[in-house]
Amino acid sequence: MYTKHIKRFLIGVFIALLLAVPGFAQTHEQRDQALIDVELLTRAENRADALRTQLLDLQMKEIDLQARLDDLDYRLRPENLQQALIFVGSVRPMDELRDDLRARIESEKTRVNEQLELLASTQAKLEAAISDADAECARLRQRLRLLRSSDRCQEDNGAAPGDGES
Repeated sequence: MYTKHIKRFLIGVFIALLLAVPGFAQTHEQRDQALIDVELLTRAENRADALRTQLLDLQMKEIDLQARLDDLDYRLRPENLQQALIFVGSVRPMDELRDDLRARIESEKTRVNEQLELLASTQAKLEAAISDADAECARLRQRLRLLRSSDRCQEDNGAAPGDGES
């Protein structure tokens, strides 16, 4: 949470410095494009952060579901099924009760497995989206570096001593 605010603050300071430096000779188009690129970069970084947060939440759900699956496997052991029914009083035969309990637990286990499969496919999609957002950030950072380096070349060319102007 604080890192997002810090990033936004640093980007704002960066933009202010870029605009305030007197030797920063850019055309209006270049400056406008740089501002657009900085804004796009900020949005791409925020999107990547949001996707990473979603991925973390998804991984936490996966851990919970895996723990639930382990619990269901434990409850499906014959001795645990028998233990679960030890104090149940019923007119139904014990074998019927055990089979009914086993069927309910296996049904729940199937639902948990389906949820885990859905989480796995969602996780793959999120990882691909994070990769795309990171690539977009890298592309925008590179574009901003190229703009800054071309500006330095323009400054050097414009301020070269002995260029014939007296």
